[in-house]
Amino acid sequence: MDKTKIARINALAKKAKTVGLNERETAERDALRKEYLAEMRASFKAQLDSTYVQTADGAKIPYAEYARTAKEAANDIQAEHAGQGRANTPKS
Repeated sequence: MDKTKIARINALAKKAKTVGLNERETAERDALRKEYLAEMRASFKAQLDSTYVQTADGAKIPYAEYARTAKEAANDIQAEHAGQGRANTPKS
């Protein structure tokens, strides 16, 4: 996002705090914020996609693969604990 748009976001934020915004300015601010957040998320995702995680055995794997396997492992553990909870529940 170019500096003029960021400056406009900041100007609208300052005006919102001091005097308030009309409907057009509120819509403009919301659109600019949405655009800014979309660009920041895309930039962050690109950064994560180029990041590697070193495992305990020294192997380097892409972050996306690491996150996927970590999520699967967490789901497996949660499912295992959910099954144990039902089996150990006393019957009335």
